Amino acid sequence: MQTEETSYSDDALLRRMVGNDQGAFTSLYRRYWESLFLTAVSVIRSREDAADIVQEVFLSLWRRRKTLTLTGDSLPAYLATSVKYQAIHYIEKNITRRNYLGLLQELAEAGTAPSAEASLQIKEAYHLVHSAIENMPPRMRTVYQLSRQEDLSHKEIAARLNISEETVKKHIQHALQLIRTALGQGSVSLVVLLLPLFR
Repeated sequence: MQTEETSYSDDALLRRMVGNDQGAFTSLYRRYWESLFLTAVSVIRSREDAADIVQEVFLSLWRRRKTLTLTGDSLPAYLATSVKYQAIHYIEKNITRRNYLGLLQELAEAGTAPSAEASLQIKEAYHLVHSAIENMPPRMRTVYQLSRQEDLSHKEIAARLNISEETVKKHIQHALQLIRTALGQGSVSLVVLLLPLFR
């Protein structure tokens, strides 16, 4: 039995969506959500955040339905590109908050860079972050690693190290500032580095 999702072409659903048909929008959402979600989650490693990214892309599609000039042929590429750049923006925003040192290391070891220059930038980014962590005062480094690499909460870290949660928070804030400063000193463009992940 055909459902609305299969019985209408993308072109027909887009035309209906421009006319404020929420059912048509829902059909497009159901048609493309899973593939876009899998793309996002493979890169940012968080199902919840990947779902948020895809949600934001579809909300943008709905808000801009009157001004976008999309066709059934161009819609899949538009959605995929939107998810790609939303994911890259997310990583740029959160590079110091999550353990993306591991991601940079994977990129460097996988040799997925599209050019020798991008490969060098990946290695530079990894070394900048790694060096910043290694040069932290010992207690700060321990707190940061427990937070980012072992994914412990502030409360769990405080209990393990017998320090206050406020001290944990300050250590992490200072650690993040050191990493931001280190990344700011390099010539690294995360957009260039991360594009190979979306092949």
